[in-house]
Formats: sequence, C-alpha cells, structure tokens
Amino acid sequence: MSLSGLKVDPGVLAGLAPGEREAVRDELRVLEEEFAKNPLLGYRPHGKQRVFHAPPHPPLRAFFGGNRSGKSTATMVDTIVQCVDREIVPEHLLPIKRWEPPTNTLEGVVLQKIREWCPRSQLKGGGFDRAWDKQQRVLHFRNESWIQFFSNDQDLDKFGGAALHRVVFDEEPREDLRRECLMRLIDYGGEELYGCTPLHGMNWIFDEIYEPWERGELSPEDGRVVVVDMDDNPHLNRETMARVLSGLSEEERQARKSGRFVAFAGLIYPQFSKVRHVIPELPGWADEKGREWFAPPGVEVFCGVDPGIRHMCAVLWAYLDGDDRLVVFDEIAAQGQTIKEICVEVGRRNERWAVRPRWYVIDPAARNKNNQTGRSDQQEFMDNGVVTIPGQNAVGAGINRVKERLDADRLVVTANCVELVQEFKKYRWVKNSRNEDEPAQRPVKKDDHLLDALRYVVAQRPLMPEYERRDTSTTMKDRLLRHSLRQLTRIGKAPAAHDSGPGIWA
Repeated sequence: MSLSGLKVDPGVLAGLAPGEREAVRDELRVLEEEFAKNPLLGYRPHGKQRVFHAPPHPPLRAFFGGNRSGKSTATMVDTIVQCVDREIVPEHLLPIKRWEPPTNTLEGVVLQKIREWCPRSQLKGGGFDRAWDKQQRVLHFRNESWIQFFSNDQDLDKFGGAALHRVVFDEEPREDLRRECLMRLIDYGGEELYGCTPLHGMNWIFDEIYEPWERGELSPEDGRVVVVDMDDNPHLNRETMARVLSGLSEEERQARKSGRFVAFAGLIYPQFSKVRHVIPELPGWADEKGREWFAPPGVEVFCGVDPGIRHMCAVLWAYLDGDDRLVVFDEIAAQGQTIKEICVEVGRRNERWAVRPRWYVIDPAARNKNNQTGRSDQQEFMDNGVVTIPGQNAVGAGINRVKERLDADRLVVTANCVELVQEFKKYRWVKNSRNEDEPAQRPVKKDDHLLDALRYVVAQRPLMPEYERRDTSTTMKDRLLRHSLRQLTRIGKAPAAHDSGPGIWA
C-alpha cells in the first residue's frame, strides 16, 4: 500500500525504532484506505475557501480567483457535499451542507474534480463508469441525486428541463445561458455558484455581480463574492508560479493570478487616478454680499448633455477656475425618464448650486428628427427651458483633449460624481484581432454616457496652451492687479442666486 496520499515526513518515519515504525505504517495504511474511500476527509479549505463555504448560504455565491487558487475545488466539493448522504460528510464539512438528497445540479466543471473528490460508494453502481451517462452527460448517485454537465457553447434549447437545486459555473457563462439556468432554480429556491477566473474582461458578470459587490450594493442576504489570489493557496510551488506568470502582460497577470476583472483591450483613460483626479465634494462659499455659492463666485459653469430615454440620459456640471482647471462637480445619470423630467431635475440642481450655466452642449445627434413625431431631442429640451448647442462629435479628437487635461492635472471630478468615476475606470477600446484590415480603434459603446457629455464640454473648452497660463509678471503688484480685474470681470457675468428663476439657462 502506497503512503503517497498522506503527507508523511520520511525522515521522521525512518528515525523510529523498527517495531514502532511498522506500527505507524499500519496506522497510516488504515488512514489512507479511509481517505481513498471518502476523499472528502482530505479536503481542508484554506482561508478564502472557508469564507466561500461559510453559512448562511445566499442564493448567489461567486468565487473569482486566479488559476490554481482553489476556486474549482471549492465549488466542486461544495456541490458533492449536497449530493451525498449526510452520514458520509466529514464533521468539519457539515456546515457546508444545505440540501438533502436527492438533489439536481447543473455543472460546468471539469469531470476530473468529481473523480478526485467524490466517494465512490455514493455513486450509482459503486463507481464512476457505471454512474456516468455519456450520452446525456449526467452523473447519477445511488440516492437519486444527479449532476448534469454542460458547456458554454451548447445551444440555449439544451438548457430547458428539470427543476434544479443549484447551478455551478466554472467559467464565465454567456448571459443568455445564465438567464435560462436561473429559471430552473425557481421551484426549489435554488442557488447559483461561480468559480471563475475572469478572462473575458469587464463583461456582464462584472456589471451585474462584481461591481455591485465592490460598491457595497450587494447585500449579504442576496449574494457573496470572494476574490482569491494564487498566493492564498498554500499548496502551490512559489518558484514555479513566479516562472509561469513572468511572461504575462500586467492585465493578464491580474486576472490569472489575482482573479481581478481587467480591460484586456486596454483602458482609454489609464492615466485617470482617484488620487490625482478625484477631489472632495465642493464645500460651499460665501461672496462679499453674504450669498451662498457652491461653485466659487464668478466662475463660468458649463453643462454637457448626452440625451437618452431607453438608454441613460447623462448631464454633468463643470466650471473652469483661474488656472484653467476644469472641475466637474455634479452629474445626472437617469434611465427611463422623459426629457421634461430631466429638465425639471436640471432646474433643481441649478438652484441647489446657485448657478446659471453659461451654455449647455449636447450630442449633435440630438438635432436629428424623429420620423414619427417630426421633432428632435434638442427641440424637446428647448421646449422645456434648456437651450442647447450641438457639440463636436469627433470621438478621437475629443478623447485626446480629455487625455491632455488629465495628463496636465487640469481636469478633476468631485467625489459625489460616482457614476462618472466608474465610467472612467471601465471605458475601454474594442479588442481588435490585429488584422491589417481592421478599422481604427473605437471605444466600447457601453457605460460611456457621462464620458460623452464630458467630451462635449472639453471640446468646447480645450486645454489652454502653457504659454497663455504662465504668469509673466515680474512684480507682485502686477499679478494682484490682473487677478482682481479677472475676478471682477467674471463676477460681473455671474448672476445672483435669487435672480436665477427656474435655474435653466442657455
């Protein structure tokens, strides 16, 4: 009998007296036989795996990890525990068990994990070969539990059928497959489990599961997300791991080692940094007459508008300070609202900030007339008190001007503009196939509405050349005089807060 299945220090064993050594060998053989009969005895989850397994069990659990971090083992063992009889589950794994046999499971995991961890006595016929239905891809247990295996490239109609206790994904599924699988969990109030390395970048899983968890919007009752690094697995060889990871790009390294969602095709604004470009919410000011302002008195305020009803309608507010720094200080990110409702909210924001935007710049496509109504979005905004001017829609040029401001630290966003900050983090190029005939790079048209509105504003107010920003005065008197004149000119243009009417100006 080989003792390879147990971790035994051969040096310690060799140091024992002959009779004692043989007695220990006999005990080890008994232990190895027990482990062979029930491999679950050998599963000792590491720290992140324990977090994933721990009760109470919400309807969604996601284990996003690097390669070889233990995510597939965790989801597979968790599933086997549900399928087998309670009396065979080791005591330290009993808290994992939620379902009693027979249980029905749809799995996307590698069959090798079943062979490694499932007690043979629990399979129909006492072994894998007899329990496995190759044609239907179903593994049958003697207690009438079963696990059906699927692949991500199967047709959607293959996923209809019996009610399920759980669905387990070991790779990122197509969104339509996930929706179909969820329908089969309704009967039992079942659960969905993920054990994935996020190699598809910022896809629907990032939008619907990871990001809500990261932002604190996923309650513990609704779901649990665990992110595991390869370093969290104590059983990996560190030297081999370092060698395997050394040739990867930074993006692929983050995904394969740390289980992080990254934009493989490349971020459009990689220079955007929360440290450099996000500032606290504006604290409020008081001018010489005691009037309350939130933007500094006398600055020019501008608004960018990206209209939309079925998609998000985005509006943002920004001002330029004396150093040509563009400060974005408020946003509207509304979905499903009419233009009239948006305009009412714009008026409320203007009153709150006590500002009159000098102009509103809008997506030039807003001039296009609807074939049914004969009217355009721009006309609808004007009818509701917001007079707009068409922006410049050269995407590449606009992105470059935003980049110029970011690089020069002449663009900042206040912390209350949460949606804009999130769009900066996710905005990325479409991944090309590197074919010479491919068109020029273009942004992914998703989660970009506030960035489009910002682009229209920045195109109207590009970065001032350095020589115009540089103060060439040789005396303090000259600098103070020019500053006072500039402030007086701007204050003369700024309306009083109580004269702003509904707060909507062109």
